[in-house]
Amino acid sequence: MSIISLGVMLMALACKPADNTGTTGTDTGEIETPPAPVTPEWNPDTDGDGTIRLLAIGNSFSADAVEQELYPLFEAAGKKVVIGDLYVAGCPLEKHAGYAASDEAAYSYRKIVNGNMTKTANTKMSTGLADEKWDLISLQEGAGHHGQTEYMEPYLTNLIAHLRSKVPTARLVYHVPWAAQKGYDGVKFSYYDYDQMKMYSMICEATKWVLEKHKDDFALCINTFDAIQNGRTSFLGDTFNRDGWHLNLTYGRYTAGCIWYEKITGESVVGNKYVPSTMSENVALVCQTAAHEAVEHMYQITDLSYFKPDEVTEKRDTLAAWLFTPEAATGQNGYMNSYTGLVNSMDNLGVYRYTNAPGEIGYINANLKGSGRLFFTQIDKTAWSDEAGDERAGVAIFNAKTGGQPCFCGLMAGDCVVMESKVALDAGTKVYAQWTLHPMKYGAKYWMLEYQDGKEWKPAPGFDLQNISLSASGEKFSYNLSMTASTALPVSFTATLGEDTDAFRVRLRCCSEYQVNDKYFAHPRTQSEQRIAGTPDKYLMPLLVKIL
Repeated sequence: MSIISLGVMLMALACKPADNTGTTGTDTGEIETPPAPVTPEWNPDTDGDGTIRLLAIGNSFSADAVEQELYPLFEAAGKKVVIGDLYVAGCPLEKHAGYAASDEAAYSYRKIVNGNMTKTANTKMSTGLADEKWDLISLQEGAGHHGQTEYMEPYLTNLIAHLRSKVPTARLVYHVPWAAQKGYDGVKFSYYDYDQMKMYSMICEATKWVLEKHKDDFALCINTFDAIQNGRTSFLGDTFNRDGWHLNLTYGRYTAGCIWYEKITGESVVGNKYVPSTMSENVALVCQTAAHEAVEHMYQITDLSYFKPDEVTEKRDTLAAWLFTPEAATGQNGYMNSYTGLVNSMDNLGVYRYTNAPGEIGYINANLKGSGRLFFTQIDKTAWSDEAGDERAGVAIFNAKTGGQPCFCGLMAGDCVVMESKVALDAGTKVYAQWTLHPMKYGAKYWMLEYQDGKEWKPAPGFDLQNISLSASGEKFSYNLSMTASTALPVSFTATLGEDTDAFRVRLRCCSEYQVNDKYFAHPRTQSEQRIAGTPDKYLMPLLVKIL
């Protein structure tokens, strides 16, 4: 943790226009009967024991909002909170209502107590509801329909009735997620014609409709969609998402945590002492202000362009960073030759270099900042043909919409993608890594994310180790990352080195050829391919840093 300096706050306030109205002109109006306001008399601790107990019934949006940054914000303010999340990926209200009625063991139950999270698979909703005397229970629409009222009823009404019967003392909260990032091409964005402002406007109108219809049901509405839209007007721009849809693991999730904190406690989050170690005080203040303005001005976009980037407050030293574009791949300092062995040429983008030989196949030197390499190594696959068909491996520059991204195929257990800096670090140094892996349609499903501490490879902190036994292959192994088809997986973590280390290295180690399409092949497959930096978001390009 670090304390937001008074100087940074005063600097930002001094830049703020004196006549700021809190909007950019996008004001869809207030509802006639708003939800219960947050006032000094608001007390979310219904039983008065000094601990707020919050349960979210949701999906990946609730995970973004409450599982990472909310507890530290409470802790920094000296407040006690227990956080639960009944999670089903992509789950809309219709399915939640169905699970409530059937009491099917469909949920992953995540619970945070004293800052530690536990996860229990195959949990019934009734089990989660009975686990604590919940003060607050939040509901949200999922599957992209939070701006479309026609998908919400009668499921929302049925779910509310169920909760009223099972946990009558709990107050209900309506959480409203954000609009997608511009340029996102997922099908859920098509519901809004791939138009961010149209989606934002529809979310506003749908939220008003819900709160009017259920004005006696919801004690609180958490308008995260306003907070994220506010943040996009700052120098951070439209970069709050990690895959165009979900929030990034730094200031995206932090902004969501900030508005949840302020809405629940009734206290301004601006000045909260908790700042993630990967974030500057200046960026944290942008996030806090975006959340605070959302609380103050619901259904409005507050212009935060008065904030200016302040690199002085960035408590990081970039060790190595990569930029993947067609121009970078083929330019004067291009990486085509080192990665594929082919001549630097736009004509060679997307051309594979196949080999089943073991060892390092290709590398790319850090070309944005710092000194380092990103490289691919593979196990011995010479038992299979590398001339034709499925049974071959290789590397290529993948010519997708974002262009010039390193791609590797024919993945099997033991293959690794490695990022390394060329700077020796002392024990006690805090380091941070971020990159994005995209599995395409047939990539490997199970991975181990690790970093090198001294001479030992250790699992990255914050990623749960899981054991699995695959009946298809007879394999038994541990992993801490599991991927789904065609979904980019942003990865970031912070670790403190316990030993002197000759270079900071992070690797993704493939654990099995079991693929994201749930098929297994006992040989390398050309189609089994991944790529690095599976998003056009430049803030998610590969990066290794030392935190000062």
